[in-house]
Amino acid sequence: MTSTRDDSPQLTDIDLRRKLLAGGTAALALTMVGGRAASAAGLSSDELDLLKFAQGLELALHDLYDEALQIDNNSAAWTAMANSHESFAQAIAGLAGLSANERNDELFSNYRVAIRGEDRVKVAYDLESAAAATHIDLIGKLSDAGAAEVIASIAAAESRHCVVLADVLGKGNDLGLTLTNSAQPIEA
Repeated sequence: MTSTRDDSPQLTDIDLRRKLLAGGTAALALTMVGGRAASAAGLSSDELDLLKFAQGLELALHDLYDEALQIDNNSAAWTAMANSHESFAQAIAGLAGLSANERNDELFSNYRVAIRGEDRVKVAYDLESAAAATHIDLIGKLSDAGAAEVIASIAAAESRHCVVLADVLGKGNDLGLTLTNSAQPIEA
């Protein structure tokens, strides 16, 4: 019998950091969600407002990455990012019974020109960092376990987006960018 060890892919330092970041974010989210009970009566009006805000953020990010696609035609990265954010908005819609049709126009307007500019990858990194920080902040405001779990999963995915974008920026070895999020949450 021959060993398959040499045939298996080996984790690089960057791969390991990405896995640690994703796992750490998920662990943090689960810790924050852990003691909550699922609401049998449904979501409160305050929770619905928070989820609507989160959904508007996701739809704005989707539309901003569509803008980047107009510059970088057929970019698999921008397509994947746009599709991810549309899926996040749909997940929130399914949870909350909201129609996924109202983006955060202020956020979209504030970043539309920048996402079409030369520094669009850095702009995307900043947006993903702010989105992850926003969702982590929202987790602490939600009492419904299902809602908190959905938002936690979105925060984890956005954290992974940050790691990939940092790598695209040539800063994949910068632990400050890949493991620390110093962005401020976007206010609801």
